[in-house]
Amino acid sequence: MRLGLAFIASLAALAAASPAAALDRAPDASNDRWVEVTGEGSISAAPDFARVTLGVTSTGKNAGEAMTANAKAANALVSLIKSEGVAPADIQTSEVSISPMFSQPSPNQQTAPTITGYSVSNNVAVTLRDISRLGGLLDRAVTAGANSVYGVGFGHNDPSGLLDKARPLAVADARRKAEIYANAGGARIGRLMVLTEEAGRQPPVAFSRAYAASAPTPIEAGEDKLTVTVTARFELTQ
Repeated sequence: MRLGLAFIASLAALAAASPAAALDRAPDASNDRWVEVTGEGSISAAPDFARVTLGVTSTGKNAGEAMTANAKAANALVSLIKSEGVAPADIQTSEVSISPMFSQPSPNQQTAPTITGYSVSNNVAVTLRDISRLGGLLDRAVTAGANSVYGVGFGHNDPSGLLDKARPLAVADARRKAEIYANAGGARIGRLMVLTEEAGRQPPVAFSRAYAASAPTPIEAGEDKLTVTVTARFELTQ
């Protein structure tokens, strides 16, 4: 919360003058009597899509062998994803990496680690429009060769309508705070002078797991929270 310079000076002078004398002055053209606060408005709603990254990691004695094994596993995974009705536009390779694997000599051995093979990873980001199918997709993806799952998250295709509902709540919250401060100083809230917005949503709950289980995977999407934060400057009147 910020106060205009004249208002701060007025508050400091209350010990020497009455509130009426300290604040009984009409706003001048410079608008130096104001109070600035932040307000927040939130709306919760069920998400309408899920996003998850599925990974396949393969190893081999050399880089070529590891790449070949990984390409086979990754192709099987992508085929499975497409068979689940996921559109090609909702399937995207997010990372491909290859790295050497080293031996781990015991502390008593006076030898340097040597390359024993190579590891190749291929991660595929998937957007699922039907959230109810996510648990089944994860289970079948593991069967198809996926051995890691990263960052299950949920969101809204078009959050603009929800944010529009949160905006008036944010402004009302800012006005409520401004009135509290103004009343405490013996003033009143006048016109809204400046209003700025910072919109966003609460980050989704992340989910990361290495898979080896055969039990069905329960997925609960819950509700997504979208929040609008505004900074508002109100004129202070007598």
